[in-house]
Amino acid sequence: MRAHRGLAFSHDFNSRRFSHDIKCPVCQKTVPSDDAEVHLVMCLTRPKITYNEDTLMEDKGECAICFDEMLSGSCIARLPCLCIYHKNCIDEWFTRKNCCPEHPGYD
Repeated sequence: MRAHRGLAFSHDFNSRRFSHDIKCPVCQKTVPSDDAEVHLVMCLTRPKITYNEDTLMEDKGECAICFDEMLSGSCIARLPCLCIYHKNCIDEWFTRKNCCPEHPGYD
């Protein structure tokens, strides 16, 4: 009987633990509620990647985010790693991740 109660408690404990996980509004990762405050501070204070905004003078192939062609006249963003993307695509990407889609470890 006692072992049965221990099993029930263990199940309730695990259910409660998982129900308190939250989705970070900055990076969209799911984090345990115990770590949420620290995680959120890290997300909000990490350095933002800057980029140069430009208009393409000639076609440059496809955007690695949306896979559409980057055509002459398109508004693009050039990252420090020299990758280029449609400006709207990289702005949307940066709402989820703070790295180059093709060079996630580049600093």
